[in-house]
Amino acid sequence: MDSIESDVAGAIAEGMALEKDLRWEEAAEVYGHALHRLADSSDANPGLRASRARLGLRKGNALRELARWEDARRTLDTALHDAKASGDESVLAEALLAAGVFALNTGDRDRGEAFLMDALERFHRRDDEASRRGRGWALLDLATLYGKTGRLDLAFVTLAKTREVLGDAGDWSGVAAAWEAQAQLRRALGDDDRWREDLAEAVILYDREGMAARADRLRPLLGRKLV
Repeated sequence: MDSIESDVAGAIAEGMALEKDLRWEEAAEVYGHALHRLADSSDANPGLRASRARLGLRKGNALRELARWEDARRTLDTALHDAKASGDESVLAEALLAAGVFALNTGDRDRGEAFLMDALERFHRRDDEASRRGRGWALLDLATLYGKTGRLDLAFVTLAKTREVLGDAGDWSGVAAAWEAQAQLRRALGDDDRWREDLAEAVILYDREGMAARADRLRPLLGRKLV
């Protein structure tokens, strides 16, 4: 079991390094290979179900980024099933978060919001670092939803809370994502000065976290080079 957990942790670390550079296809392959190695594992083993769920969530997210919607749906559905069967509350919260993001991306806003609120409530039950990060990301996705549905005051308040929670958890890439989301919202509202200021904050943090691919994708929108 320790060997399996080590292999899973290694695959997730390798895949997340690829995600950092936006190499989603390669990341999906890494997670897929690791899942294949667990394909014959016993469904009666909760720990293995949790490991399969974690890998499935990462793979599903990569497939979502690649807009391979049906593949992502199947992968995330299986991961959610494994998460429920594992009895691991933290894994289940992560699975509900992923389900919420997928639902929002595919236009099912009501279902997406319900999943995200369920995930947020579960993340609040624990105060470990992973749960704090989970709370922050759930808040970020809710803030994005609020902006898209015209609940603007709630969106900005939630984005501020997102930065606070993720900053306290040391998740600076998440803080950058929150600044990026706020920039997108301000830009949609025609706030030309402040959206660039928010985007600059995101670029600075992405650079600081070694996420050059994300920073370089946004930098041209600023119209000037950051130093």
